[in-house]
Amino acid sequence: MSTRHLARSGRGAAWVAVLSLALGGCPIGNNKYAKPKDLSPSWRIDKLRVLAVRADPPEVLPGQTATFSALVTDPNDEVGAVVWLACPPDDNGGVGLGCSIDPSFDFNNATPDALLAAGFIGFEPFLAPTYTPPADLLDGLDEFQARDGEYVLVQIAVLPQSMLDAGFDGADFDFNQLEAAYKRLVVSTETQPNQNPSVSTLMVDGVNIPEGTVVQVDPGETYTITPVLTEGSIEIYDYTDKNGLTTKRNEEPYFEWYADGGAVTVSASLFPYLDGKWKAPLPEDDGPKSGTWWGVVRDRRGGMNWISRQWAVRE
Repeated sequence: MSTRHLARSGRGAAWVAVLSLALGGCPIGNNKYAKPKDLSPSWRIDKLRVLAVRADPPEVLPGQTATFSALVTDPNDEVGAVVWLACPPDDNGGVGLGCSIDPSFDFNNATPDALLAAGFIGFEPFLAPTYTPPADLLDGLDEFQARDGEYVLVQIAVLPQSMLDAGFDGADFDFNQLEAAYKRLVVSTETQPNQNPSVSTLMVDGVNIPEGTVVQVDPGETYTITPVLTEGSIEIYDYTDKNGLTTKRNEEPYFEWYADGGAVTVSASLFPYLDGKWKAPLPEDDGPKSGTWWGVVRDRRGGMNWISRQWAVRE
């Protein structure tokens, strides 16, 4: 399906509303929504969330295309569509609060080129997100600055199907139904561009767990979850400071751990101690007695990846 057809379809109207209303800022009601003390712990997956956004590759040359994917948890089967935007560097150095869309932009009659120029780079499940930075993006920078690179801000908005079904009447639009996340794509002339780390498997209490396996756990027992990074995931790279001095640096990836049941007792782990800890639920505990563990790895230079495995309490 083309971007023109999307713009003219019912679902296209939905993302038009999101682009023009939601992505410029999300107001929060005073007493309508849960206070921080009433929220679930950050590791618990009990609602629609975006846990990670990955660019592949995470560092590109001007004119080189990157593809994007997101780890979206959807325990209640809510996702209807995912909108992707990209905006080039600005005075904020790619760390702004979001991509802005000209309110006068004519989405309904826009050509695919015009949509790309406005920042639209993907609409899942119909159009996979890709972005190619302009070939002249780094023009005007000196050699050191070009090698250091610029950031392109990529923004994702996940729309629940209920929102699409209900339409986008501005009076009834609930911004808090919109799950948003951001990713910075590095564009540089670096001769050793960063690569995403990769996780080959997870081990539970020292036992390798192949993909597709459901791990049987005992009620109330605590388990050690160990990720196994592939060879080359911990990169050694050259770092040049502003004085032109080049030194070797080693990446120090770290993991964040999530689960939809039980209790994650170690939710963050830093290389070389990457183990997570998780306690299985008791029969009398609220919540599911089977579910998923997720591990998200970051390398501190923009590289990212994730892995998951399933668990079930042994009866």
